[in-house]
Amino acid sequence: MIQHLSTFMFTLMTTLLKLSKSLLVVFLSSVPFAFGQDTWPNRPIKLIVPFQAGSATDVAARVISSKLSTTLNQAVVIENKIGASGSIGAEFVSKAPNDGYTILWGTTSTQIIGPIINGFNSYDPIKDFAPIGMIAFSPYILVTSAKNNIKSLKDLIELAKSKPKEVTYASAGNTSVANLSAQLLSQTAKISFSHIPYKSSAQSVTDTMTGIVNMQFSSISPVLTHIKTGSLRPIAVTSKARLSIFPDVPTVSESGYPGYEALLWMGLFTPQGINTAVLDKITATLKTTLNDPEVQKTLQAQGLQSSHIYKEELGFFLKSELSKWSQVIKSAGIQGD
Repeated sequence: MIQHLSTFMFTLMTTLLKLSKSLLVVFLSSVPFAFGQDTWPNRPIKLIVPFQAGSATDVAARVISSKLSTTLNQAVVIENKIGASGSIGAEFVSKAPNDGYTILWGTTSTQIIGPIINGFNSYDPIKDFAPIGMIAFSPYILVTSAKNNIKSLKDLIELAKSKPKEVTYASAGNTSVANLSAQLLSQTAKISFSHIPYKSSAQSVTDTMTGIVNMQFSSISPVLTHIKTGSLRPIAVTSKARLSIFPDVPTVSESGYPGYEALLWMGLFTPQGINTAVLDKITATLKTTLNDPEVQKTLQAQGLQSSHIYKEELGFFLKSELSKWSQVIKSAGIQGD
């Protein structure tokens, strides 16, 4: 009897021990998941900006990072990893841990133009990143010298048709959004321009004012003063809607080329595979940041339009941009600078 009781007790304790171990494994396996959700962020976050300190992109990133730090009660530290038109920084983030502590300040250059030009060799902007949200976008404005007779986009197109390849435009290089904007217009209107690349935006603006080059697509800030003083004439903007700062300047789309749009945009991305709860928290924090009136005011002062495109919607936008600019780049035979 005692022997049977001992055997029963041994079997019972063995079963309970196995059951306890199983429960412990289940509990411990759930701890990292819950811990990651509840405590993120519990250390500084790296915001990788793939452009040099002091650039317009970097300045905007510092505005956002400062507000994110305040909202999250955790440092958001900017690291400038420059090179290859932003591709070096983007590749770095694509290979970083997907724990929410390394975030990319991505742009049209890093997420669209770079991958297309490089054949997706370094990283895939869709497969390697989870989109968080678009920060802002900057339309380009097509300007020409106030001294010439080009007073509308129609005038410019007619001139280009009458003098194929004689109408010149300035840009910051082959892979710049300014050049792609001109290429998109030439392909849409079925005309030919001649591209003059510049290393200095100040020099390109000066040469446009004096008529050395006929025109250029420019971001707002470099040409704003010259437009106000009457040295440059704005003839069209590349966004779908007119700009509040230039309400009388029509869009390219409404000037006879429906659907035309060319934007320099910037947004936040994290390595693919990030925990959904952490991604949701980052996104919610970004929304709060972009809704802050002071942040909006600061971005607008830099010629940036705030955006409200997040996660899946930004992902759809990326695919559309990749499709559009791939066709433009292929048709124009554009290669890296």
